Amino acid sequence: MMGTIGQFLKMGTISAFALALAAGCTSAGTPAAGTTTTDTKQAGSEQVTIKYIDWGEKEEHAANAIGIANFEKAHPNIKVDYQSIPYDQYNTKLSAMAASKTLPDLGNLLEAQALKWAESGVLLDLTPYYKDGSVKPKLESNKFTTPDGKVVGYSVANEVVLLHYNKDLFDEAKVPYPPAETEKAWTWDQMVDAAKKLTKDKNGKHPGESGFDPKNIVQYGIQMSTGADFFWTPFAISNGGGEVSQDGKQLLLDKPETIEAIQKVADLALVEYVSPNPAQAKSLPGDVGTKLFTKKVAMVESGQWELSNIGPQVSKGLRNGIGVLPIFKKPATTNTGTPLVIFNTSKHVKETVELYKFLMDPNNNLALIDNGTWMPAETQWYTDPELIKRWTQNPVHPPEYKTAVIDYALKATYPTPWFFLPTYGRISDVLNPGLDPVWLGTKTAKEAILNDIMPKVKPIFESGKAN
Repeated sequence: MMGTIGQFLKMGTISAFALALAAGCTSAGTPAAGTTTTDTKQAGSEQVTIKYIDWGEKEEHAANAIGIANFEKAHPNIKVDYQSIPYDQYNTKLSAMAASKTLPDLGNLLEAQALKWAESGVLLDLTPYYKDGSVKPKLESNKFTTPDGKVVGYSVANEVVLLHYNKDLFDEAKVPYPPAETEKAWTWDQMVDAAKKLTKDKNGKHPGESGFDPKNIVQYGIQMSTGADFFWTPFAISNGGGEVSQDGKQLLLDKPETIEAIQKVADLALVEYVSPNPAQAKSLPGDVGTKLFTKKVAMVESGQWELSNIGPQVSKGLRNGIGVLPIFKKPATTNTGTPLVIFNTSKHVKETVELYKFLMDPNNNLALIDNGTWMPAETQWYTDPELIKRWTQNPVHPPEYKTAVIDYALKATYPTPWFFLPTYGRISDVLNPGLDPVWLGTKTAKEAILNDIMPKVKPIFESGKAN
């Protein structure tokens, strides 16, 4: 349920997600079978039906019934008509609802689509509900805001990008674990040096050694994710660049610091031979947990959500660890999360806000948090020791999780631009495929960005328009 992140989650977390929910999650969205009654009376209050949509698959949809059942028991005058739409059809179906004036009361949006919908004028401004305390405060890094400052949604859960690793492989190679504290992060060169020691060809040779065969690597030191821009953006920001400035006013793609960082990421596969290129990555087994457990990769740079894939391997003996990302000049990670929004066409705003509060409460999402799929999106869950214990004291969250993830998220997060930049969705549609030749080594980062990407992206950025 993480929007664009969902494309990565769906590779291995659906079953864990559904099982966790079925085990007791009171989370996002839920069916209320046969809820078609409206304007009836119950317990002295007018009974209303509100419609909620997401992209939960069959197992998720069934499991989510637990959450809505709890909500409806606590709010006997509210019935929830919960509908799931297949992920790949979601935006198309939602657009059709808008055209036919049948939008739901509330629903999830794909991250890159949130400000597009805001620009179309159909999202409720949630600012008053956060200002008056009706809804508990959320992490500022998870706030979707329009250029004029309206809050149109927060992520229902937070996610940050970091390093996952197999502790046994580090022990075998006598390499220190990746630092788990923001202030002690590896430099980029230190990370590359460690990755070389952890990379082996079929004869046990390492990159840089005489006889090393880069065409027959059996264990990579690191897999650097390049499937979406938020995976390499932390390194560009760390180097003094990025995609756009955090106020959304300056395009940074063509800065030398950004280009250098992108090329450094690509060179991990093309020059250093410590990471698989996209073609090689396709031959690696399964999800992140499987890659670590089968010792095909020692480290993987990806989102916190990978813990839900790693968990099953922990039960088989994987000693997983988490580290902060390496830096160039300063610590940096990106974050993201699915926005939950209320449509301003709702005829039952008061009741819809009640469901919104329920869905946004981490207490109602603990199964997803416990299995590593989600992180809470409320500040107190990162600062209150008792709340931290509630969501981290289980086998899938390693001992260093507090400093490597919780503290790191508070100290080093730079929100992915789709939280605040209306043009981001259009820019990423050009940027991500435009960088494919860089990851494959057919173009340099400088060539691809200056010659191919910037001429298309700059007019989009300057338009300021999401649509």
